[in-house]
Amino acid sequence: VFYSYLGYGVVLGLLVKLFAKKPKFETIPNAQLPEVALLIAAYNEQDIIIEKIENCLSLDYPQDKLHLYFVTDGSNDLTERIVRLFPQVKFFHHPARRGKLSAVDRVMKHVKEPLTIFTDANAMINSLAVKNM
Repeated sequence: VFYSYLGYGVVLGLLVKLFAKKPKFETIPNAQLPEVALLIAAYNEQDIIIEKIENCLSLDYPQDKLHLYFVTDGSNDLTERIVRLFPQVKFFHHPARRGKLSAVDRVMKHVKEPLTIFTDANAMINSLAVKNM
């Protein structure tokens, strides 16, 4: 009974420690990193949108290769005005609420980068997330 519940886990843990090889990730020079579009959909996010924009601008990725696209669809708070204060952000707004998928689809026609990462306005991203993808 001991082996079934604890022993197997202990033996397996020891085997992994002894024989497992840690993967080695090559670091790619910034000059070789691809251009990336970060597309953020927001709806009435005035309370968190500044924090989200600052989070995106602080990512560990070359700023000339990271393109920020924000889209709002039917927001009736100050989200639109706040996002427009940041010239680094490409901003798309539609006054009528058509839903997130419609908003994202509308912006994807303008995205030219080979890679696109989708995120919500209320989800903060780890500073190395884009580089490690």
